[in-house]
Amino acid sequence: MMAPPGSNQLFAAKIAFLGQHGAHQSGHSRSSLLRHLLGTYELLHAWGGRAALCNAGLFHSVYGTETYPHASVPLSLRDEVRALIGEEAEQLSYLFGAMVRDSLYENLGRSEGFSVCCWRTRESLPLSSAQLLDLYHLAVANWLEQHLRVPIERRYARRQEFSALRRHLDARACAALEVAYGFGDAAARQPSGG
Repeated sequence: MMAPPGSNQLFAAKIAFLGQHGAHQSGHSRSSLLRHLLGTYELLHAWGGRAALCNAGLFHSVYGTETYPHASVPLSLRDEVRALIGEEAEQLSYLFGAMVRDSLYENLGRSEGFSVCCWRTRESLPLSSAQLLDLYHLAVANWLEQHLRVPIERRYARRQEFSALRRHLDARACAALEVAYGFGDAAARQPSGG
């Protein structure tokens, strides 16, 4: 488990909170939700992600998601999560959990007016360009952390979207995605055609 230097006590408090809400007992991708959350955090940390993004990775699906609707932490506890990981990280965690995954990738062709659709309410949730880039990194870390544990027929899901996404990723995240999917280096940051 990789904790930022000098913050072991705070990191332990975050893990304890997740444990109190059953993340270590909830199954996720042939492992536990807690292991998946930690693995996502560790990828983002290894890629040089700032604290808010890494903390969002640690909590990214605690409210449930479109594809993993089990909420370990009820939305009524958003204030507690915000106090633990910070406002920016909590907002990213909320957006990641709330979004219809397809609606994230619909932003690839836009230069403004970024948004995602909430799977619970169907309302449009506006995004800043910084939030969009964070959600792209979070989506890649979320998938790469678990993709080797999913059935082989699903292992390379979202290939087209992830290929197009590479031009928006930091170098380390892009390299990890390219290794996992076998994308060619020459096309790494080229816009995809359609």
